[in-house]
Amino acid sequence: MDPQWDGLLRNVGEWRGSFDTLDRDLHLVKRTPSQLTLEPSPSGVPINLRLLFWPDDPPEDVNPYRGDPVRQIQQSFHHVDRQLAFFPSGSFSRGSLQVAPLSRVYAEFCFLNPDRRLRLVLFWNGSGGFDQSILIREARAHSSSVEEPVLVAEALLGTWRGEETVISSNPYGDQAVVKPCSTTIGADALQGLRCLPDGGGFRGPEQVSHREGFTIEALQLIAPDRLERLERMHDNTGAWVMSRQQRLQRVA
Repeated sequence: MDPQWDGLLRNVGEWRGSFDTLDRDLHLVKRTPSQLTLEPSPSGVPINLRLLFWPDDPPEDVNPYRGDPVRQIQQSFHHVDRQLAFFPSGSFSRGSLQVAPLSRVYAEFCFLNPDRRLRLVLFWNGSGGFDQSILIREARAHSSSVEEPVLVAEALLGTWRGEETVISSNPYGDQAVVKPCSTTIGADALQGLRCLPDGGGFRGPEQVSHREGFTIEALQLIAPDRLERLERMHDNTGAWVMSRQQRLQRVA
């Protein structure tokens, strides 16, 4: 089976959660309850996506899914689009393939743990400035999974070892290269990190350009001793060149 297609299949199911729209300073603008269903057709292809939204900002003491949804999106996957990079665990990243003048740039990251998904979509405006983000926290329907606390940056300090997977933009190269990795996170490595609920965090440039290379990173501290990092790299022409996943265990 195609590893990319296998990664998509790992996300099959019904996911309930919310889309939190955040301004550039990470202040909540609105919260939209959501239900996303990924389901293969009887033949296995395509995989059909249905995304439902309910009214924004429901009261905390009210079931956010009561009543009819107010909006829906439907999509069918016959193959995995080049903008998407699925990793063996089912986590993925996708985003703009090329930065261009006056174009809006985006990057999405999804961390898949058996019954939970943490997704983050980052946007830069037509002038290249960081604009806003959408934080999506989802759980499989009928699961009893518990959300992680808000990330504390200092919890990342230490030495980590694990495995990394690199997916290149080169269509003629290896689809995914997997190898051991290790890293030590010190105080300097925390500069620019922005912390989020459910153990999430990200780091990216305040300004992007088609004349300068840059990296966008998102991470999730799944447990005190388990860390996952996802990165998208662009070269000095603004082209996406590769995505990387690191799945790490604390060793010190």
